[in-house]
Amino acid sequence: MKIIVKTALSAAFLLMIGLFLHQGESISAEVNKHFSEPVDQGSPIRSVAVYDSAYGTENGKDIMYTTASGNPAIFQVVDLENQEVLRTYTLEGSSSSWTHITVPNGNVYIGGNGSLYEYSPETQEVKNLDGIGESVVYGLSYDEEGRVYFGSYPNAKAGMYDPNTGEMRDYGSVAPGQSYTRSTAYHDGYLYLGVGTDNRLAKLDVETGEYETIEFPDHVVHGSSVWQLDAAGKYIVAGVGGGENALLFYDTEAEEWSDTYYLNNKGLRLVDGQPGSNKAYFLQNNRLQEIDLETLEKTDTGVVFGTFLRNTSWVEVPNDPDFPGLSLVTVHFGGEVTYMNLETKKVKTIAYPIVGNPIPLQTMEKGPDGKLYLSGYPGGKAAVFNPETGESEDFSLGQAEGMASIGDKMYFGVYPGATIFELDTANSELDPKQIYDIPNQDRPFVMTPVGKKLFIGTIPDYGKLGGSLTVLDSDSPEDTAVYENVVHNQSIAGLAEKDGKLYGSTTVAGGLGINPTESEAKLFVWDINAGEKIEEFVPEIPGVTVQPDMISGTSVGPDGLIWAAADGTIFAMNPDTLEIVKSKNIYPEVTGYGNWRPVHIRWGEDGLMYTTLAGNITVIDPETLEYETLAETELMTLGDDGNIYYADGPKVMKIEVTEKVTHEDALDVIHEQTDDGNIVHSLSKKLINKINQAIHHRDDGRLEQSEKFTEDALKHLNKAKPSDITADAKAEIERLLNLIDF
Repeated sequence: MKIIVKTALSAAFLLMIGLFLHQGESISAEVNKHFSEPVDQGSPIRSVAVYDSAYGTENGKDIMYTTASGNPAIFQVVDLENQEVLRTYTLEGSSSSWTHITVPNGNVYIGGNGSLYEYSPETQEVKNLDGIGESVVYGLSYDEEGRVYFGSYPNAKAGMYDPNTGEMRDYGSVAPGQSYTRSTAYHDGYLYLGVGTDNRLAKLDVETGEYETIEFPDHVVHGSSVWQLDAAGKYIVAGVGGGENALLFYDTEAEEWSDTYYLNNKGLRLVDGQPGSNKAYFLQNNRLQEIDLETLEKTDTGVVFGTFLRNTSWVEVPNDPDFPGLSLVTVHFGGEVTYMNLETKKVKTIAYPIVGNPIPLQTMEKGPDGKLYLSGYPGGKAAVFNPETGESEDFSLGQAEGMASIGDKMYFGVYPGATIFELDTANSELDPKQIYDIPNQDRPFVMTPVGKKLFIGTIPDYGKLGGSLTVLDSDSPEDTAVYENVVHNQSIAGLAEKDGKLYGSTTVAGGLGINPTESEAKLFVWDINAGEKIEEFVPEIPGVTVQPDMISGTSVGPDGLIWAAADGTIFAMNPDTLEIVKSKNIYPEVTGYGNWRPVHIRWGEDGLMYTTLAGNITVIDPETLEYETLAETELMTLGDDGNIYYADGPKVMKIEVTEKVTHEDALDVIHEQTDDGNIVHSLSKKLINKINQAIHHRDDGRLEQSEKFTEDALKHLNKAKPSDITADAKAEIERLLNLIDF
């Protein structure tokens, strides 16, 4: 496969931009359309998304504890032997859990979105213990006294909960400037924390709160974070997520890293050996490896398992001769449970009835078949929704950040790793295939088709700055070209093509865990044939008081101008002169809007702009810049039927778009139907009288009175006998009166 990696010029070219038309007023004006109230179309993606598990016993039965992501997340108590969910609990305030742990008294602790929860098998209750002011609780562990420790995001803190006293202790950040303490392990009075994105350990004295840093050996290829920490014997075992997925051993007695390490580790926790053994286990290249904790030598067990180990335990598998003695149990992301027996090398996976949740929509795009393609968060499931029938069908797909279509094919840009998938919509089977993996990038939010080529703008990997412009030929993905760091230390947030040139926009943000070095988002111009950047500049946008961090939504309007969005402002640029010729700060109170997700700009057949400006569905007349605000969302598209479809959490919502109807339109129809003999004169006279009174009050600004007389006309219509008006005439007049806006 040919990969062309190029670095674009980074020198900035500043244009002083003139203004032809600037409208700064922020008062909403009417667009000449009627918009219905939003109608719920259902939640197409319902998924079981499980990140972790813990194990214990209740009433002599082996129990698995796990949490399915959703809004809210659902904590579940699962009888392993009977394959039954015994109890479920909603974790209000949390949408997922990355960490569970069972302490010696049988209680289970669950890390949520900033909160620590406690489940008691004795009381069968779940308590919200609150937290330390962070967004996510990560990496639970405990000490000899049953105190529970955890890491956090976004300030890389350490926390402790003492169930004996009810104290919640905030140790503060153990890695100032970093975002993650994603894993923890307790050993002999110290809490070890895995720091990301700058991979290292922090060693915290749990009594004094003092900490020190333990750097990784020089040979370690850094990843996104230290995903895994476990105490095993005298060692702290650290697993790096990403890079070479190294598994490292820190000797707590010698206070140094062992020379022994292993690559291609695939797990979120180390597997403890069976009781009384000096063994531990980890997954390498999809094969379970046994480690001797005296020598750190590994032995291939011969057991094959193809996905991550999401915590484990040793349990008996009754009535199955292939699983004698104790077997290893773990859970899959989709909620299936796998058993592995080291003696027979047998592995079996069983679908358990884990309770799923409607999951929030992450991406929405209309496909070439007129259907809506949807991706969920967290990834694993996607769906296709048919606006004509209201039916949907789900399929397997990671977390798509961007989507686009070329011909009959849909393309999905999937996080993590910026992988590109292709789906043939003409095929009845919904089975996307990976066709490319963009190097050093993570989130493909921007996907713009031009002929047979797909231009992709990306956000880089964790802890990195500088997005790439990828040019993928749909007929020959092996000839893909990747241009790195097109705008120095900025990521691409918008791409639009006109006359052989790409007009791009940027965000100053990079991957998670690193602060921007640049202070102003930019526009740039790319020569497609030459494969090079020819202009780059910071636009001066009239009406904008604070230079934006992100400019996105780049789109060619029906007027031939290049339109884009920044904070609460919409603006248009002449592609020949690169002058800003129109702008309007519609939401002047909005500054600093957006990080990665671009604003969407869609164009209706009516010539109007439909956009998610500043998180609001906003319909704009591009000539007058008059607008209407309809709803709040970051995801929106237009259907082939001309209606608006948007995401509200897990739900698809629909706003019907029709021509604006006036009282005069209704009067015209009444006169026509009366002349055609479809309405008797007595009823016609009553209707005309009420509508004329409604017009009179409307014109004098008394809208409540106008609405009242319109309702009176509807009452006359509904009381009419079949002999007074034909059914078709009644239906048409009723439809028009109901479409009148006040």
